Amino acid sequence: MQLLAELKRRNVIRMAGLYLVGAWLLTQVAGTVLPMFGAPDWLPRSIVIVLALGLIPTLVFSWVFELTPDGLKRDAEVPPEQSIAPQTARRMDRMIIAVLLLALTYFGFDKLVLSPRRDAALVVSTTQAVTATNAAAAPKVDSHSIAVLPFVNMSGDAANEYFSDGISEEILNVLARTADLQVAARTSSFSFKGKNEEVPDIARKLQVRMVLEGSVRKQDDRVRITAQLIDAQKGYHVWSQTYDRKLADIFAIQDEIAKAIGDELQVQIVGAQEQGKSSAGTRNLVAYDLYLRAIALWQTRREDALWQAVDLLGQAIQADPEFAQARAGQALVYAVIGDYSARIPFAESLARARDAAEQALVLDASMAEPYAALGKVANSGLRRASADTLLRRAIALRPSFASAYQWRGTLLMSRGDLAGGLASLERASVLDPRSLIVAENHSWILMTLGRYADAKARCGKALEVDPAYTACMEDIGIAELLLGNFDAGGAMFDREAALLNPSASTQGRELAAALGGRADRRALASRYAALEAESWLKQGSGNTLTDYDIAVVLMLLGDHGLVLDYLERLAGEDNGLADWAAQVPVMDPIRCDARFVAVVERLKMIDAHAAKVCGKKG
Repeated sequence: MQLLAELKRRNVIRMAGLYLVGAWLLTQVAGTVLPMFGAPDWLPRSIVIVLALGLIPTLVFSWVFELTPDGLKRDAEVPPEQSIAPQTARRMDRMIIAVLLLALTYFGFDKLVLSPRRDAALVVSTTQAVTATNAAAAPKVDSHSIAVLPFVNMSGDAANEYFSDGISEEILNVLARTADLQVAARTSSFSFKGKNEEVPDIARKLQVRMVLEGSVRKQDDRVRITAQLIDAQKGYHVWSQTYDRKLADIFAIQDEIAKAIGDELQVQIVGAQEQGKSSAGTRNLVAYDLYLRAIALWQTRREDALWQAVDLLGQAIQADPEFAQARAGQALVYAVIGDYSARIPFAESLARARDAAEQALVLDASMAEPYAALGKVANSGLRRASADTLLRRAIALRPSFASAYQWRGTLLMSRGDLAGGLASLERASVLDPRSLIVAENHSWILMTLGRYADAKARCGKALEVDPAYTACMEDIGIAELLLGNFDAGGAMFDREAALLNPSASTQGRELAAALGGRADRRALASRYAALEAESWLKQGSGNTLTDYDIAVVLMLLGDHGLVLDYLERLAGEDNGLADWAAQVPVMDPIRCDARFVAVVERLKMIDAHAAKVCGKKG
């Protein structure tokens, strides 16, 4: 109590109150005013620190000294008759009251006037920053990009589903021939069929600005088609139209819709046909339906589906022998079927593809598909320059032809132009972002660039679309091995085997054990090297790995002699794709070996890494 009385007498308590109130007011003003003048962030913090450090010295000073008529003196030196402590106390009380009133006034002004303005400015600046960040992060979308969604069947009969799909397919084909348009491929746009997704979300996933959707109602010999074009970026309808016509006019309606879209987007639509004729080259709806079903099966790249496509296309040609697009479809299917089936020799599948493509071109030389198929055949036959010419012709005829970009990308990879190949496959991915085979090829070229984590991520996106796509499981498994994640890679191979070839159910675990030093590498390498060509296509072989993946695995197992033996044998196969294995950087330790160089020459490829690797050694 005596100490408290002494603190009051010496005005220490009042000085503390005055100091704290004044300090608070000063920090509030500084925090508001200094940012307006662009003061650095450290300045307001420094003021608070200085004021906090100054409190104790101020209290000590008020304890030791007292203001007298003769000036400032120590409290012990002031006679009681000269003390003016009571007067000082009253002055300090008035000062505290004045500072408190000033602080309360400022507090009210800040909360009622300044704070709302600051909050509003913060909202604006934050919104602008988020918008700018999102704009920078979002992929740039071409204003002349469009996706044609499958039109909704409103006929009340599920059997007419193919018809509404055919309308969408035909419009897409007409638009895809226009150089000024980027048209999402059928594989991607039709993947949203039956899914309740908003148009802006679909447009974002397909990387397009415009979306065409519609409905079809067919009854007897009449058809009603409603189409609407939506600007997904702005969220409003650009154009819509309803057509009530005779069923015989269906192909003319499709061209009318395509032309109307061209007018709205201010591009010249090419490839639209005269009234009454399909741009697919037939007026026979049965043949056209069979063709559409076959092309959808071709896109899946599964053995059973490809052979079903062959059968459907044969029926389409029987229904209309002059149906050029059906013959082009045959060429596309036979160009790839040897990669997925051993039912016929690989050379025969190429010969059938070439025959079908040539027949298609005789009927209609303006189609892109036969040129693309011939390009694929030429590349498989090691006629690299011819393949490039043919694929570039296909792209010129159909600028939104994702498969042509895909095949040209792998061709450029084999010719040693990894950057060009990557660019072509990136373009294919933009045009067909949900295509599984494009994703797998894109993943592999990333592998040849040594970008194993990116390759893994690219195929990971494909598995989000189809979790059962085994080709991407295998690519991810190889990428994991190349990254040193042996157990993760082995697990992916076992997952693949469960779907593709159960006889290889332990292959992944065995490989992970050998690479991890828990099993005999040499024994496993010898077993892999003895596998016959395309063993992965044969049930009971105990293997799910493609031939070129086996070459990579042999290299990881470390027996360079076995790798060279295997590559020499693989280079003699019709479809071993030894060139795909040769471009992966893991081959660098044997890249300058004369036997490896001979393999490269035999494959008529260009080793993308030889100059860098062998230049250092030579």
